[in-house]
Amino acid sequence: MGISVALEAFRRGHEVTLLLSRGAMEPPSELERCCIRFETTADLQHQLEDAFPKADLLIMAAAVADFIPETAALGTKLSRHEGPIQLTLQPAPDLVAGVAASKRPDQRIVGFALEPAAELDTRARAKLVHKNLDAIVANPLETMDAECITATLIASDGKSTEAPANMSKFAFAAWLLDRIAPSG
Repeated sequence: MGISVALEAFRRGHEVTLLLSRGAMEPPSELERCCIRFETTADLQHQLEDAFPKADLLIMAAAVADFIPETAALGTKLSRHEGPIQLTLQPAPDLVAGVAASKRPDQRIVGFALEPAAELDTRARAKLVHKNLDAIVANPLETMDAECITATLIASDGKSTEAPANMSKFAFAAWLLDRIAPSG
């Protein structure tokens, strides 16, 4: 989804910075010069802290992780012969809420909420407020990894706008940008 939004924004003439994990699919050649790869949540956090002050609009299409390992044993290899290991996870920092705390009045942030359909509206609206976003895209969990998206855009004033059902991610990117970053 992030690549689709970045590509549509680029094609519309917006200056784009695409922060993309190393494990993600390759972006189209048009985005190679504006794509910055990251490996860890901490890497992304530093890149956001660097890029956001220069941005007018931040679209956070996905969270990098909800949980991260509590400790990382650097420079060691665990042997399976040592038996089972226990991994302790801790909540990952909420990166979008972190940058929203430093948002200037002329900046806008749009997040995404991927939640089970039965709880989607309630959870998305709670995230919108809790994270201090200007809008949030509520997307049912059931469409995860699907080619198409069925989503609702909810603004900070509570107004919601449903996108046409089962749009391709590229078509949805255009629909979304028409509403949050219209030309002219």
